[in-house]
Amino acid sequence: MEIIKVVFVIIGTFVGAGLASGQEVYSFFYINGIKGIIGILISSILIGIITYKVLKIVTKKNINNYNEFLKFYIRNNKLKKYTNSLINIFMLISFYIMIAGFGGYLKQEFNLNSLIGSIIFAIICFIILKTDVKGVIKANEILIPILIIIIILIGVINFKYIYIKNINNYF
Repeated sequence: MEIIKVVFVIIGTFVGAGLASGQEVYSFFYINGIKGIIGILISSILIGIITYKVLKIVTKKNINNYNEFLKFYIRNNKLKKYTNSLINIFMLISFYIMIAGFGGYLKQEFNLNSLIGSIIFAIICFIILKTDVKGVIKANEILIPILIIIIILIGVINFKYIYIKNINNYF
């Protein structure tokens, strides 16, 4: 059961960060036809290998937190500090983008002021992150299965629509 929690957190991380949402996959890969589909496969394989290697190192070396992980890879303290700062800046910018995106989504779908939507999302994130890693894991345990079901349903509906449309075009 623990492996399922890890998988949900990994999926939640990629989807939550916008790295694997439908629009990004379409914009960066699918729009390029067969080359884009090959790109999706290569990217998926690379993400899988990197994730596997990181998890293998973490369990083998009994690494418990991010700082221990950085210490394992970077011996030079100055370079470690610079890398840590760079990653923190990237995560903060990504977080702001997600907050703005949520606010924009609520504006688009429900005509709610985007600032209010962003504040709501920031408060939800604050509450979840206040509970430490356990809260993040619990949120992913709840949200990711729902997300997977919705994606499958949308995929089936789109597949039926495309299939029926193509069949009707031939007759």
